[in-house]
Amino acid sequence: MISRDLEQARPFGPLGKGERLALEDVGSGVFEGHCHAGRAPQRAYGGAVVGQALAAAYRTVEDDRAAHSLHAYFLRPVTPERPARYESDVVRDGQSYSVREVTATQGGKDALTMSVSFKRPEPEGSWRQPGVPDVPDPEGLDDGFASRPATHPLRTAVEYRQVPDVAGPDEGAAGEGQIERFGWFRTVGALPDDPALHVCALAYISDAPLAPTALVPYGEPRPAGIVLASLDHAMWFHRPFRADTWLLYACRSRLAGDGRTLAYGEFWDRDGQLVASVVQEALLRIPEPHGIT
Repeated sequence: MISRDLEQARPFGPLGKGERLALEDVGSGVFEGHCHAGRAPQRAYGGAVVGQALAAAYRTVEDDRAAHSLHAYFLRPVTPERPARYESDVVRDGQSYSVREVTATQGGKDALTMSVSFKRPEPEGSWRQPGVPDVPDPEGLDDGFASRPATHPLRTAVEYRQVPDVAGPDEGAAGEGQIERFGWFRTVGALPDDPALHVCALAYISDAPLAPTALVPYGEPRPAGIVLASLDHAMWFHRPFRADTWLLYACRSRLAGDGRTLAYGEFWDRDGQLVASVVQEALLRIPEPHGIT
């Protein structure tokens, strides 16, 4: 069995339903955890569900293996009012790779399914990657969560420094091509050295700004009547990193139509290393007079 420190860092562990990755082991690879609300008080924040599902998978894998990819589908909204249950099933344990299938349920109904692949590290080799985006450092930038209440659970767990928009006033308008935005993120306070906790914390963070990149042209606070909800979420973890140090999150909304939007994200450390990639599709409906997506 594993010896993870997933329960040892507040606000990401372990006491009470206010903690982000806290799970109660109820036996046989089944865990329970509370997820806090997102923008809508009756719906849990999707990143909390993804982070807890990933933590449940980690709890059933030997500690010499690290997650390198996850693929999740959101099936039903989770309510913050009661715990979600996470069942982590062993799909395969090979010499180098392990796979877990996690199902999150609430009220007896499936809310999320997630496949997670883990691997043993290999000797360091050469890397190929593009150059890091050229954006200002986080010091001196504005708080990207300023529009949220100071007591919102996401804001009390994560620091966000928003890079000023680089597009011109006519670029990225509704109905036009790619929309980009960049921000620096890190957890509030230091985390233990356990890499598993940092991976789960990054999964938690990754959902916050990605799909909403499609709404940048509409400003904050977003217009009433817009419906935005995650449909699926995929991540690839390329290198070790620390989620309690500043990471640049480059978000690009590439497509919107048929009631959906697709976004791509990349996390970069301050040494210019690409540490993780994200792709997310979300439900997007924009009513008149803002246009119909």
